[in-house]
Amino acid sequence: MKQTQLSMETMELDHVDIVTSHICNNQCKNCIDKFLGTSNKIISLETIQRFLKVIRKHTDKPLEVLLLGGEPTILPIKQLIDIADLVHHEGFLVMMSTNGKLKKKIIQLIPYYDSIQITVSSDAEIDFWREWSDKINIKLSGDEFLTLEKLNHFVEYTKGFFRRSISMYFTPDFTELCTDQEVWDLLDTLEWKRNGSYLYAFYKGVRIKKCIHGETNIVDEPSVPKVYPNGNYNKTWCNEELDDYLDGTW
Repeated sequence: MKQTQLSMETMELDHVDIVTSHICNNQCKNCIDKFLGTSNKIISLETIQRFLKVIRKHTDKPLEVLLLGGEPTILPIKQLIDIADLVHHEGFLVMMSTNGKLKKKIIQLIPYYDSIQITVSSDAEIDFWREWSDKINIKLSGDEFLTLEKLNHFVEYTKGFFRRSISMYFTPDFTELCTDQEVWDLLDTLEWKRNGSYLYAFYKGVRIKKCIHGETNIVDEPSVPKVYPNGNYNKTWCNEELDDYLDGTW
């Protein structure tokens, strides 16, 4: 496995990842979870606590802890609340990225989370979440269906949400899915900053994220600490070798 050459000082890290499970209630064709459906295991509170204590040794910042999947909302609601409480107890912020299908459960979780990122594909979905706009990060997929018209509509239609984002998706061989040249012409005018193996910029208050070709791993963000449901940890924050998920230990 290749080693990352980034140091802790140069990564400007603002979050760490917790992969809650490899179970999902959706079938997104651009899913980057290589292990989706391979295990029914759900991450334990003990693993999360151990992971956060490792992170705390290296920073005193209130980093964002992002729950990923699979789909995080398939976990029991009590466990999701317990995870939020644990993350806050360790001095971090807790976030969740979800496909938004289990709306009733998400609404119950909103009071316990600092923010919840929901990927949307229609104005109706955006309208549904406006009541909780102070906690919802509305996300648009930058895939083959993204056009400049769609991007600008999203920017205008989501005004009022505390956070809005667009992720530019790509294939395993790092081919960007979006083919609208007008979109790329716009992105070329933005001022990009680095976060791990990704670049991000803001356009009219919307955070746009894209990969750095040659560094980004379709399965993992190589310079973002990430713990998995089987208890393994991608130890790449401190220039350590990237563990193989199925075999690595920490």
